[in-house]
Amino acid sequence: MKIKKVYIEGFRSIKEPLIISFENVNALIEPNNSGKSNILLALYSVLGKNWVTKNTFSEQDVYKEQYDQDITIDIIFEEPYIYEQYKGFPIEIPRIQFIFTRYKIGENKGQRRLEKNCLQLNGKPVFGFAKRPAKGETTKLAPIASIPQDLQENLPVIYISASRSLKYQLPRSQNSLLGILMEDINKDFEDENNKIVVNQGTELEKEISRIDRFKECIAEAIKALRTEEFESLEKSIKINALQQLGFDPDTEADKLDLFFNPLTSLEFYKSLELYINEYDYSINATELGSGFQNAIVLAILKSFEERRRNGALFLIEEPEMYLHPQMQRSLYKTIRKIGETNQVIYVTHSPNFVTIPHFNEIAIVSKNESGTKIKKSTLNFTEELRNKYKKELNPARSEMFFAKKLLIVEGDTEKLAFPEFATRMGLDFDKVGGTIVEVGGKRNIIDFLELALSFEIPVAIAYDTDSSDFSGKKDEEQQYNEKLNSYAEKGVLIFSFEKNYENELKKFYGEQLYIDYCQKFGRNKTQRAKLMAQDNEIEVPNFVIPIIEWLG
Repeated sequence: MKIKKVYIEGFRSIKEPLIISFENVNALIEPNNSGKSNILLALYSVLGKNWVTKNTFSEQDVYKEQYDQDITIDIIFEEPYIYEQYKGFPIEIPRIQFIFTRYKIGENKGQRRLEKNCLQLNGKPVFGFAKRPAKGETTKLAPIASIPQDLQENLPVIYISASRSLKYQLPRSQNSLLGILMEDINKDFEDENNKIVVNQGTELEKEISRIDRFKECIAEAIKALRTEEFESLEKSIKINALQQLGFDPDTEADKLDLFFNPLTSLEFYKSLELYINEYDYSINATELGSGFQNAIVLAILKSFEERRRNGALFLIEEPEMYLHPQMQRSLYKTIRKIGETNQVIYVTHSPNFVTIPHFNEIAIVSKNESGTKIKKSTLNFTEELRNKYKKELNPARSEMFFAKKLLIVEGDTEKLAFPEFATRMGLDFDKVGGTIVEVGGKRNIIDFLELALSFEIPVAIAYDTDSSDFSGKKDEEQQYNEKLNSYAEKGVLIFSFEKNYENELKKFYGEQLYIDYCQKFGRNKTQRAKLMAQDNEIEVPNFVIPIIEWLG
């Protein structure tokens, strides 16, 4: 099952209704303490547990612990879940809702309770059968009283928290990575066609199914384990149980057949632990450092992708933790592959986990006095637009989604020079969240400008009025310049250079002095601009100062 949309209200930092649409892969980005992780936790609270009750939530989960505040978590699926209340009678459930509220009347007034509702898309209840349908009887319908347990069981939720503790991904943990993989392995193991040869090379050699061989081995193990003390304990428990139930252990022992049963093959797989051999010692992997445990968790995640397991929901906090940039990019590829057959929602602070062509997967999370807010792009996502951005794919440009202020420039010259001027002016773009993005040419400015505006990122542009992108096309460039300038009406700050940036420098310093600087710092205009900006003996140009001050 895939989640299409989620509505969250009153949960932790989320006060007012938060509505989020989800794709197969989803990135939640923005500062710490903005509430990104609370979105994951809300989903995990209602989907990652075997049985959700009022005890799933506490007053600490309620926004500012306000007495009259309810928690509402409403989930709409991409395709309705097909629930067979009775065999042969399917019921579609497109939406489920959890409300942590209080009794309004009666003897329990004021106490917390949890409503669990199956809803139609219009918010009305989903109706099921009041009783098993029978031939010849009028079918009676009634609202489904709660959310079916098998709905939650059919959506494995894998939560990888920022703690990166390996113990939560071992087979014995509910909805763990290895637990789900071991279930698949056990299905293969129990296949009668999965054979093993025993007593090989002897007269007793035979081929037998692995599951039957396992049962034989377990039976032998139990036989060895049944010591006198073991059997005495088993008998004592049975006698005491009979007495507790009101039976005479001497004459009514047949009323209760109580005994210890061995592990099933699945239980055996789920009891396995991971160990590391180091200097002739075996160490439980859960006792290793956080970085090592993180490496193992991510290795298991990659194995999950390689086995093409599908239908799970992954909730991941900060996948970039403990990873150098190359491994971050590798993990992002893994996440995208997992997202082909599963759904992934993750929180990140790294531009290596977002890309401009997939801007529809990005949600910028923020927080103000009204709690956690979320912003997704308002651009209409099409394959044509995606392919357009693909041509300009550059990981450094993905930093725009993390910017508190964004300056869009044509190329590397301004991108390299402006931070150097800022340093000399005592300003630090990084400290205040200012980002410069070069877009690979003047013709690309509008595409990136529209993208920034769609996320409501404060943005400015700096462009050459006479760019080489429009060589020999003066009328077309004039129209383009007018269009760029028109974005001032949308709140964009416009900086334009007469002809180009180099021409502005020449005007400011004077032609002869500018020629001297060019001879001093070399012919490469990009590097020359950076070196000139670094030189404390060269005055900061007056036309640059407003740009630097705005961004810094």
